Amino acid sequence: MKLESTLTDRAGMLYTAPLMDVILILIIFFLFGSNLVLKSGVEVSLPTSSSSLPSAEDAHIITLIPNETGEFYFNDERVNQESLKGRLGEALKRSSQVVILADEAVAYGFVMGISRLVLDAGFEVSFATKMEVE
Repeated sequence: MKLESTLTDRAGMLYTAPLMDVILILIIFFLFGSNLVLKSGVEVSLPTSSSSLPSAEDAHIITLIPNETGEFYFNDERVNQESLKGRLGEALKRSSQVVILADEAVAYGFVMGISRLVLDAGFEVSFATKMEVE
């Protein structure tokens, strides 16, 4: 006796469901993953400005935070003014742009001292700000 199935063949729908699951997981991964890459490890309260920052691809980032030791971050590495001078020569090979993220509480003289060091080393300097809220 031969048994036959009375169900219709729905193989098309059977294989599209796992494919849609994989596509949705990839979309979610890239949406949340891109936000995690841009976040810095140090919170900085930027001053406000109505001007916008020019595009700076592959730029070096100097993050100035308020502290008593005079240390700050150069490309996610904690440095001081003396060690910054040595790193700038090596960094010029990669890119000639530097973006300075200075907290509002950092002294203006300290920010200008760092920017003078960077300019003397041959870099182009941009200061990061946040947009003014009207």
